[in-house]
Amino acid sequence: MFRATEIHLYKLYIEREQAFNFLTKIGQMNNVNLVNCSNNPFNEHDYYKQLKRCDDIYNKISEIKNLLNLYNKQIHYCPNYEEFISNIKITEDQVIKIEQDLTHKVQFILNQQTNLQQIIEQRNKLEEQIAVIQHCKEFVYKFSGIQLGYIVGCMNTLDSHKFNRIVFRISKENGIVKFQNLNNQRTLFTLVFTLGKHENLKNKLLKICEAFNVSIYQLPEENNVETKLIELQNELINLDITISTTKQEIDQQLDFFSDIQMEQLLDLNIIYDYGYCSYICELKIILDMISATYYHLTFFEAKSQFLIGQVWCEQSDIELMKQTGVQIEIMQDINEKSYEPPSLLKTNQFTHIFQELVNTYGIPRYDEINPGLFTIITFPFLFGMMFGDIGHGIVLTIFGFYLLIFGQSIMKRIKLENHSEYLAYADFQSLYQCRYLITLMGLFATYCGFIYNDFFSISLEYKLEKFQLGFDGKWSMSESHLTVMNSFKMKTAIIVGVIQMVFGILLKGWNCLYQRKLIDFFFNFLPELAFMLSTFGYMSFLIILKWLTNYSNNLEPPSIITTLLNMVFTLGGIKGAEMYPHQVYFQTILIKIAIYSPIIMLLKPEVIRIKRRFFNQRNQQMVYNELVEQEHAQVELVKEEKYQIFGKLVQNRVIKEEKHFDFSEIYIESLIECIEFVLGAVSNTASYLRLWALSLAHSQLSEVFFKMSIEPQIQNGSIVGICLTFIVYSLATFGVLMCMDTLECFLHSLRLHWVEFQSKFYKGDGHHFQKFNYLHFLDQKFQFSTRM
Repeated sequence: MFRATEIHLYKLYIEREQAFNFLTKIGQMNNVNLVNCSNNPFNEHDYYKQLKRCDDIYNKISEIKNLLNLYNKQIHYCPNYEEFISNIKITEDQVIKIEQDLTHKVQFILNQQTNLQQIIEQRNKLEEQIAVIQHCKEFVYKFSGIQLGYIVGCMNTLDSHKFNRIVFRISKENGIVKFQNLNNQRTLFTLVFTLGKHENLKNKLLKICEAFNVSIYQLPEENNVETKLIELQNELINLDITISTTKQEIDQQLDFFSDIQMEQLLDLNIIYDYGYCSYICELKIILDMISATYYHLTFFEAKSQFLIGQVWCEQSDIELMKQTGVQIEIMQDINEKSYEPPSLLKTNQFTHIFQELVNTYGIPRYDEINPGLFTIITFPFLFGMMFGDIGHGIVLTIFGFYLLIFGQSIMKRIKLENHSEYLAYADFQSLYQCRYLITLMGLFATYCGFIYNDFFSISLEYKLEKFQLGFDGKWSMSESHLTVMNSFKMKTAIIVGVIQMVFGILLKGWNCLYQRKLIDFFFNFLPELAFMLSTFGYMSFLIILKWLTNYSNNLEPPSIITTLLNMVFTLGGIKGAEMYPHQVYFQTILIKIAIYSPIIMLLKPEVIRIKRRFFNQRNQQMVYNELVEQEHAQVELVKEEKYQIFGKLVQNRVIKEEKHFDFSEIYIESLIECIEFVLGAVSNTASYLRLWALSLAHSQLSEVFFKMSIEPQIQNGSIVGICLTFIVYSLATFGVLMCMDTLECFLHSLRLHWVEFQSKFYKGDGHHFQKFNYLHFLDQKFQFSTRM
């Protein structure tokens, strides 16, 4: 984890028939990064058609999922991808089998659903017709001897009022409509109108019914009403039987997709341990793996009988590839200097979250030091300095241990029981990944709380046998308690900040030596280190020296700020007594180092100019020597031909220089870098004062909450008041300190690492190692997309 794992670039030659099986074996490995070396457009690749087929199958799976949700079928998602992948083997023929199986079953279900809808509509019409006949039986047949016309049917309830008004106007008060509610959506109506007066009245009324999309029913003869009702009732019973049978067939097909394909009922623990899930989820996972395989096959350059590809991996992975039985021609280290290797950072459950904090800022380069290793300690320690409180730290530690002990079982339960709660699982998974970070943050906050002697704003009276840990509790009774604590926290923040920044500069020097950048080492690292130590490093030394000096013998303690100002303005001089012997002499040397260091940094462009001029001269001399050797070989050349050969030799010799090399840009860049470092050293040191500021805010808030709530009730001796105010105090402490202040301290600690620490040595412009691994692919797809 100190640096990216050493990897190499390999070239693979794979037969087309073995390509799919070979990639399925690579997908089981952990650290293989396929390089996209195809020259053809993506939509013109040979495997693009296979990906399009996978997309069509995805659409069919989505249709089945919609049907399962429509019929309230529970879907059992895969709770354990790792076990599922280890127990399954995918082949190239599975796509065709899955497509044929899904096409047949989906078409059957859709046809059955269409038939079901038609049968239900037919059944609804029968119910309406029966209701119309029963209604007319009590109304229309009573006026059979009178010269009246009638239209009976069923219409939408919302249109009834409008229909009544139009009929009244068109019939000119010669038509009457009677309504009766059938259900909330449909209404029975009987339209009675006079015959003889208006010959075309019936046709007009029928057109109105057609405009309102009314279902009109013909009434049987009065003598055949009962017989007709019996026939309709029998037909209705047959339709109910058909509907029930069709639903059972649909349920049977959907149960096949939603149930776990096992002969016996399984316990939830067994389902999790073996990765059992619904059949539709099995098909989805298999299709994801096949689709990922086809997608990475498009990375290969297609030839007639072979696929040619490139891969970044370790030597041990190449040995595993050889053991697969596939004939591979391997060419190691193919022009590896023209490629920037991806950064393979191996982490475990403990180091993963700390590396993610670094990766959020930027991926480390392949050959630079990874700050994630140091973040494991420095990040929770800086957090603890800001959040220092014994009680609050213990609460945070308990929560971290709770995640460590019960987090896995909670995730397991969410996966198995709350299938629809995707967000709940995703949120808790993010929290669960931070369990080690939260635990360390709580431990360091507790440790700093002992140093500050602060327990929920109360100072404790404790003393160990041989030494005193932290501040004595008697300081809390002193009037100068706040002044002393602020002085201690402020100076401690400066010392810690300077140590961390100096450490970052040392890491920069380590990077320069490892990458063999000697110019950067002598003209960047050494001047920066000298400037930092001679200024703020010296200030930290004076702080520690002042702490260790006894000023009780009527000695006036010197002001460190005044000492540093006199050192700058008088070039090393002091006013008053010396803090240590030969102080003026040492300060004179330090101030000269601080002045000369930026000047040395500005000499870097001139050194680069001299180096390049010498390099070009040496290169031309080597070309000239080759030309002389050709002349000695009795090669008769015209003068112009000599110049041509000389030019070709210069072009053929590889000169490692940038295409657009402008010294003015180097001068400007060097000047900006120098100014930025000098000003940044001041601003970054001042930025570490946030450790003191947030610690002060945390302790003062805790003290205010305690004194404004519980303390008056304790002084009054009211048990009821203590209980009530304790609830208020707990809610305020949890909401403000344990939630808001925790997040605030977390963000400030993150900023100190990203800006003040990592800016000293960390570029962060590398690119991530894109591993081709089925488990990694499924986890990423599960986290950043919808389930299914």
